Amino acid sequence: MNSRTLRDFTVPADIWPLVEKWAETEGFKLIESSDERRFYQKGDGVIVSSTRLVITRNGDKVKLETWLESNLFTRLFTLFLAPRELALEPGGIALAVPRSIARDAVNRLLIKLGQPLIS
Repeated sequence: MNSRTLRDFTVPADIWPLVEKWAETEGFKLIESSDERRFYQKGDGVIVSSTRLVITRNGDKVKLETWLESNLFTRLFTLFLAPRELALEPGGIALAVPRSIARDAVNRLLIKLGQPLIS
């Protein structure tokens, strides 16, 4: 299983206003920003695992990378069996509920971008 969910696709329009609105609606905070790249995080990673999303745009090419970042508490509780990074695709029991919640949020962005959902 990959540690991150990756999507590469083409979008002819400027995606940043749409992505920024989605992030605000879903509670994702902008961590880093440049003309071509945005890094968002939902959750502080202290009490619960955080969802992270990096989206890069080069012309009409877009790369989306998203994952669940396990916090120290979760890793201790699972005797370090839970990986530090976990892709959002379903499968396995590791952090199944947080992954499902994160997947739903990212899928709402993919819908806005006209892309297939993470299934």
